[in-house]
Amino acid sequence: MRILHIIPYFYPAWAYGGTCRAAWELARALVRKDQNVVVYTTDALDENSRAQPLSSVVDGVEIYRIPNISNYLAWKRVFLPLGFGRHLQDSLSSADVVHLHEFRSYQNAVGLSYMVRKGVPFVLTAQGGLPRIMGRKMLKTLYDKYIGSHILNNASRLHALNELEREQFIGLGVDENRISILPNGVDLDQYQSLPNCKGFRSRFNISEEVPMILFLARVNKIKGVDFLVESFNLVRDEYPKATLVIVGPDDGYLHEVKNQVKILGIEEHVRFTGYLDGDEKLQAYQAADVYVLPSAYEMFAITLLESLACGTPIIATDRCGLADFVAYNDLGSIVNYGDIKGLKNAISRIINNPTDYKSQAKYGRQYVLQHFGWDKIADNWLKLYQDCVLRENES
Repeated sequence: MRILHIIPYFYPAWAYGGTCRAAWELARALVRKDQNVVVYTTDALDENSRAQPLSSVVDGVEIYRIPNISNYLAWKRVFLPLGFGRHLQDSLSSADVVHLHEFRSYQNAVGLSYMVRKGVPFVLTAQGGLPRIMGRKMLKTLYDKYIGSHILNNASRLHALNELEREQFIGLGVDENRISILPNGVDLDQYQSLPNCKGFRSRFNISEEVPMILFLARVNKIKGVDFLVESFNLVRDEYPKATLVIVGPDDGYLHEVKNQVKILGIEEHVRFTGYLDGDEKLQAYQAADVYVLPSAYEMFAITLLESLACGTPIIATDRCGLADFVAYNDLGSIVNYGDIKGLKNAISRIINNPTDYKSQAKYGRQYVLQHFGWDKIADNWLKLYQDCVLRENES
């Protein structure tokens, strides 16, 4: 089967978040199952750089990048790869199915008319992008009216990451029979044999006996890092030497967080590492006493699975799409978003009872490694793609 993916950013543009990682891991897993995988994307890489080369084959995945007219706009999530449709046409003719990643994008708008005209079935992964949040509400409303509604109506299947996203699709009038729930996963090879984390704390001047709280995500307001900082300040009443480590690229909110830390007078107890990946990221998880994802809105949160795969206890908010799953399977702690004292208490409980929560995280590690490997998830994706092709042939 020839599977064509359309996504605004792709390997190795990890600075754009978990969507990029999920698309890459799925593409690689499909290749391992002898599928022909082609990706059309842009040259977005990070805030300061563009991805090169414009065409390449990595781990069997064919990647074609169409340059954005502005890397600055791309970092602001305005991807404008001029000529995208012209480059896409030939590949569409030989594609069995197309997989759209993200909901509102220039690429989807351009590709939609070609896919409909050529009768190529496609599936949409919205990756939490259905609600009109995080600004640009008027533009999103216009996009949904003139383009988004047609994407939803013409898609062979709509992919939801969990029950919350399924309900969002239904709320937009989508027939629930066209919705399939499939989770994201983790690269098991990374977590089977974890790197030695000795030295991570000393690198950032954190004593081994000091409680270390980790935040690892894009530094964006929606990630709730300001909420975490307020709670951490209360944690210090009980643990004066505790340290908060903030790992991730600036996504428009770093200045505000640093100013908050300064106003609270806790600069000596907060470390800003910038973006970390690979072994450095895994070392950060392992060195922490607890990983906190304090998001105001989070559809899936792969970082929760990553932390568990490293054997580190997790705390998430009730605004996270995985919250019910985490609570039901006793994988971690859930707090209400904005409950500063509640988050402080959850952090303190883990620090006070390291043996119990490490045991819970150890169980979580085995659960993640058993259920969230990409090869297993890719099998279900193949069934979904085949269903799309079958439906198209029958229509």
